[in-house]
Amino acid sequence: MNISKVCAALLLCTLPGWSQMADSLKSEYHKPEELGLALINQEDSGKIPGALADPKTRLLVLQQVAGQVPPETCGKLVEWVRAGHTLWFYDAQLGPRFGFESYLMKPDQFTNKPEKGDLGGKHYEGLATTGIAMGNSLLNTGVGQVTCFLPRLGPDQLYGSVLVTGDTQPLLRFTNKSPAIAACRREGRGLIVFKPLLWPLPLSGDRFQSNLMEFSCGFGVPGPAGEGKLGTPPGPTAPYVEGHPAVPVDAPVAVASAAPEVPGAYPGASRPVEDPKWASATPSPNATPVASATPAAGATPAAALDTIDVAGEGTLSGKLTNEHLDFETGTSSLKLNRNEVERVELSNGGQLDTAYFRDGHKAKGLLLDKKLQFEVNGESRTVEKRLLRSLTWGKAG
Repeated sequence: MNISKVCAALLLCTLPGWSQMADSLKSEYHKPEELGLALINQEDSGKIPGALADPKTRLLVLQQVAGQVPPETCGKLVEWVRAGHTLWFYDAQLGPRFGFESYLMKPDQFTNKPEKGDLGGKHYEGLATTGIAMGNSLLNTGVGQVTCFLPRLGPDQLYGSVLVTGDTQPLLRFTNKSPAIAACRREGRGLIVFKPLLWPLPLSGDRFQSNLMEFSCGFGVPGPAGEGKLGTPPGPTAPYVEGHPAVPVDAPVAVASAAPEVPGAYPGASRPVEDPKWASATPSPNATPVASATPAAGATPAAALDTIDVAGEGTLSGKLTNEHLDFETGTSSLKLNRNEVERVELSNGGQLDTAYFRDGHKAKGLLLDKKLQFEVNGESRTVEKRLLRSLTWGKAG
């Protein structure tokens, strides 16, 4: 298999924003052609055995839909993973073959906009949406939100995700109670990743994809600001993990008496679509990409949301839960709050920070708080001041 061609194809569909990261952070990652990638498109079923037999292949990117991958092939892929390799798959309907419990979502269960995309060389109608980095995975180091493409599955306009059950580790979700649109689990000495296609340029897509590729191919993830390496990656000498899959990977899938709801799905692969409590948005008819998707009625207006600009992640929207921030000007000690202050610009380079007040004046000084508490869709996270470039409070209520 021509590795250089594989890397080029993978870059086209997932990594056009590689150069967006700062050079200092980019240098901490291996180049894609150094990693050992094998991309399997929808016309490449016959290439899977060769890719598995190639000792250079560390990561197999399976961009095929469920109906194209027979059970025996899935079994061989699992055994290959257990030996210390990584598998990425994109169709949630394959989830039960790899230890995940799949869930097919309705478009009114999450914020989205219509979009078109290519998966494995085939053109699909689908939806653009934004996934939020949730959970404690080191794969989310430096990641805030990621712009994703979900292809439509079948004529009923359903979209793939996996439930956070068994040993499934969520990576991207809509809320802390929703299914995951990106997730992973360890299997033997290897790793299995369910993921969507993504746009690297908006938000944290480039960092997320780079973390995934680096770790999947046996290397530690660069730390929050690029320093150090994190984690115990998969590999032939990695610890063997028995795991607790949501669906036993070696169990046969029973044949249903009726045809599956989605063409090409394994019978019993997906739970019936429900109306979960995490549903909070309706799709917009506007086809503008992703991040500006229209919130549902009753959602917090954008003008009322706080925003922070974090190095390596970009802009995140949510709510700052600190009651106030301590700010020292040299002549006075101030308590900054949303009623009086619109935004704070951080220098983090030996210069003074600047607070911009709602009445039009500004003050230069030093923000004393080393950590901020920021809530995104109900998920609370701690943001260190050294990574913060700016903070903007939403309009005071």
